[in-house]
Amino acid sequence: MSTGLQLKVYAEGTQGRVDIIGQISEWGRNNAVDFREKCTELKNSGITNCHVYLMTVGGDCFQANEIVNILIDVFGSYTGEGGAIVASAGTYIGVCAKSFTMAKNGQYMIHKPSGWINGNETDVDNYLKLLKNMTVTYYDAYKAALKKPEKEFKAKWDAGDFWMTAQEAKDWGFVTDVKEPVKIDQETAQAIQKSGSPIAIAPTDIIVEPILETKMDVKVMAITLGMDPNSTEDQVNARIAENANKAKDYDTLKAQQEQRERDEKTAKIKADLDAAEKDKRIKADARAAWQAQFEKDFDGTKALLAGLQPIARPLSGDIKTSTDGTGATYQGKTFEQLQDENPEALADLEDSNPEAYNALFADWKKRNKIK
Repeated sequence: MSTGLQLKVYAEGTQGRVDIIGQISEWGRNNAVDFREKCTELKNSGITNCHVYLMTVGGDCFQANEIVNILIDVFGSYTGEGGAIVASAGTYIGVCAKSFTMAKNGQYMIHKPSGWINGNETDVDNYLKLLKNMTVTYYDAYKAALKKPEKEFKAKWDAGDFWMTAQEAKDWGFVTDVKEPVKIDQETAQAIQKSGSPIAIAPTDIIVEPILETKMDVKVMAITLGMDPNSTEDQVNARIAENANKAKDYDTLKAQQEQRERDEKTAKIKADLDAAEKDKRIKADARAAWQAQFEKDFDGTKALLAGLQPIARPLSGDIKTSTDGTGATYQGKTFEQLQDENPEALADLEDSNPEAYNALFADWKKRNKIK
C-alpha cells in the first residue's frame, strides 16, 4: 500500500466504484472538484449506486468528511468494504456507508480528529472551533452505528487510539459483515506497524516475496568468455573480475580522452575568435554568438569565419576647419557626429592619426567651452 493517496472513480458494470487507497491527505490532482465531477459523470451515465473500497491508515479528517459529503450528495448513499486496514479518518468514510464489510484479518482504528494550526490567536481560536465541530460530526457518526453502550464507547474515544479486529468492529456496530481474509503485502504490513497498531499480523497473511536464486552455469559462462569449457567457477569469476577492471580502465581512459578533445576544441575556438576580433573581422559584442555557432558546427563555422573580410572603416582624410562656427569635420563629420554615427571610425582615427583626432577633439571642446 503506497502512502500516497490513490483515489479512483470508475464504473464496474452497472455499479459505481470508488477506491481509496493510501493516506487521505494532499489530494493533488484528485481534489474535491475533480472527485465530484467524476462521481457526477457516473451518476449522469445512469449509475445510481456506489460502492467504496477502503485501504487506508487515515489522514486528514476534513478531507475524509468532504469525500463523504460528495458521495452522499451525488449518490444519496453508498456501500463500502475494507481491506487489511481502515483507520483514523478512513473509518469515518466507512461508518457513514449504508453497509460496510471488512476483511476478517483487517484492522479498524478510531480516534478523535486531530489537526495542526500555525497562526495568531484568532487563527487558533477559529481552527479550534472548526476542529471541535468536526469532532462532534465524527462522534455522532460512530454513535449512530453503536451496538454497545455509548458510555463504553465514550471511554474508548477519550482514551486515544481504539484498535479493533474486524470482528470486534462488527461487535461494536461499525462493520456490518466480516468477509474472507486478504493477503497483505510487505509494504502494507509495514504501514500497519508504523501506524502504531497493537494487533499482530498473522505470518500466514503476509505475502512472502519469492527469493530468486540464480546459479551460474559455469561451462556456458566459460565458453561465453572464450575460456576452456572445463574452467572452474573460481577461474570464471576471476576472468569476469578481470574484464570488469579492463572495462573500468577503458571507461576512464575514454573519459580522459574526451575531456582532452573538448579542451583542445575550446582552445582552438578561442584562438580563432581572438584572431578574428584582432583582425576586425568580427565585433567584440558578436563573439558569444560565434562561440555558440562553433559549438554546433566547428568546421563549418571555422570556414565561414576565415572567409570574412575585416570590417572596413574609412580612415583617410584630413580635418577641415569651418569658418561659419559649425565646427571642424573629418570626412564631413564633426566630433559629436562621429561619436553618434560611427564611434569605431573615431576610435580608429585616434589610433591611426592621433594628431587629427586631437585637433577634432580640441575643436569640440572649444565649441562646447570645455577646458
